[in-house]
Amino acid sequence: MNIGEIIGEADLLVPNEVPAVDKLLWINAINNDFFNVVKIPKFARFLCVASQQDYILPNDVRAKNIDLLMIGLFRYQSLESETVTPTQNAYSFDDVTHKLSVYPPPYSSDLQGTLRYMSIATTTFTSSNLLLPPDSPEEYHWTYIPALAAYLANTQDDGVKASNYENQYKSAWNVAAQNYQRS
Repeated sequence: MNIGEIIGEADLLVPNEVPAVDKLLWINAINNDFFNVVKIPKFARFLCVASQQDYILPNDVRAKNIDLLMIGLFRYQSLESETVTPTQNAYSFDDVTHKLSVYPPPYSSDLQGTLRYMSIATTTFTSSNLLLPPDSPEEYHWTYIPALAAYLANTQDDGVKASNYENQYKSAWNVAAQNYQRS
């Protein structure tokens, strides 16, 4: 399902005169909100170089979404969000440069670094890319329809309809969040 189809389906549920540019703003917000609720793990792997402290990671990694860093058999703790003692391995991550810095640097070049982080929305939808799908997994694309319909119903002051659509997509997102939750 692509963004154009989602907008078309939402328009059928809530006939409206809302400009397409406003719908696209809401779709972008919905796309971002999905990943605030549903934490889908992703992995970045990198080869370490002996004594090299800094590594550039993919653009979709954010410091707040990193939950595990391993280099070889050793776990590294976040300097920003965890209490690190002088004898522990630690890391910091810069969201602007996408640079991961590890302390101490790896002692060997044959170690693999593994970073687990949570997915984020990476696409900004515009009128020129309506054929793109949402960033969420395909089985949750349909949830963008009631989410957009809830926004549209609110523009018409139809609180009951907006609430019904909001309950639909939020319920589906909560189930999705449980499905991705680690035990």
